[in-house]
Amino acid sequence: MATSTGKSTQASKAETLVDTIYRDTRKRLNSGDWHPGDRLLDYELAERFGCTRMPVRQALLRLVNEGLLNSTTRGFQVPVLTDAMVRDIFELRRILEPAAAALAVNIADRDQLNAGLSKAIDLAKVAMVHKDAALMFSANASFRQAWLQCVHNERLLDAIAMSADHANQVRFANTSDTDSYQATVEALEKLGKALTSGDPEYARTEMVGFLKLAEASYFLRRQQVDPTPAFGS
Repeated sequence: MATSTGKSTQASKAETLVDTIYRDTRKRLNSGDWHPGDRLLDYELAERFGCTRMPVRQALLRLVNEGLLNSTTRGFQVPVLTDAMVRDIFELRRILEPAAAALAVNIADRDQLNAGLSKAIDLAKVAMVHKDAALMFSANASFRQAWLQCVHNERLLDAIAMSADHANQVRFANTSDTDSYQATVEALEKLGKALTSGDPEYARTEMVGFLKLAEASYFLRRQQVDPTPAFGS
């Protein structure tokens, strides 16, 4: 009986460590600590967490299963999104997020929502003045969190969260273009007005427009940086 309990405790600790490594690595991926094409070395992560490579590999394989990493013969790599992948991501977002926006308008405490959105927009304006890409990314994330927390459909939120992880490369690209910050602030203000209007269809329509603008901005910037379509697009 003691042996069985000991094995169970060891397994529980191992699972907890895998979860910790998984959450930390996923957070760092979403924060831009690694860029498209970068390799993640399991022995470096093992040193970071003071463990063997086994729990690290288990955590990284979970991220592979979610499409957030690629498994190669040389280890794990941050995917490089092709143009076709980006279009697929935006198509999925146009299915999910306008519906979520309409739900948020129906449920939200308008004053509380307006306060959260206004704070995020003010942060975006500061980022615009200082041409601060990290701050603009943070402002966009805060704006997004402010309205998503008004959505009470957990399955819809899970689906949006998964697509959001895959969309972060696009967000980093868009928020790194400091010349577009004025248009970004204006788009956030326009969407914020719709989200606090109390009109679900208005919010739905403006969310579609916001996503179309984000997609167009991404591909315009890609053409300026590299006019050659990404491989596999």
